[in-house]
Amino acid sequence: MNRLVIVPEESHEALGAELRPRLAAIAREISAENLTQVIGPQGIGLLGNFTSECLQLWAEDGSGFGIAWENVSRDVPLAGRARADAGEGMIARVFNSGRSETSAAEDLELAEWSNLPQLLPAPVAEMAASPVHVFGKCVAAVSLIREAPGDAPLLPPSDAASLLSLLIGDRLIRMSIGLDSA
Repeated sequence: MNRLVIVPEESHEALGAELRPRLAAIAREISAENLTQVIGPQGIGLLGNFTSECLQLWAEDGSGFGIAWENVSRDVPLAGRARADAGEGMIARVFNSGRSETSAAEDLELAEWSNLPQLLPAPVAEMAASPVHVFGKCVAAVSLIREAPGDAPLLPPSDAASLLSLLIGDRLIRMSIGLDSA
């Protein structure tokens, strides 16, 4: 089996060493206000077609978390309105632990840590969330909600989170070295 081996150019190692902490600092500045800008229109287009389930992107928003984007159009949009507590609940646990989580309605206790139940037309039957890591920092959480119980359990959106991690990381690198504009 042939393998592709990329050997870094020695003259670029110093530049790469300077860029790493800068990218980590930029990743720490990602919030619900600028997450969609960081993802870019191509990334949003990819995520919009990723799943037919109700997918949301959560990011830090003031003292808690807020939905920055969702792939479902509804009469009452969740983006900019849905909030989650920073100290408790599924989204806080995903951000703090860096691990995916799935929960059914009876264990979710959604109304205790989020205003999501008041914004949705139907109760949430299941919810799953996965962290999005960029340069060592959890910058977002991708969640799926199901309003009616399904035949199969809802799986965490780890594939969408991995894709989003790569998209954000690539876009930040490209913007930092002048290959892409905001």
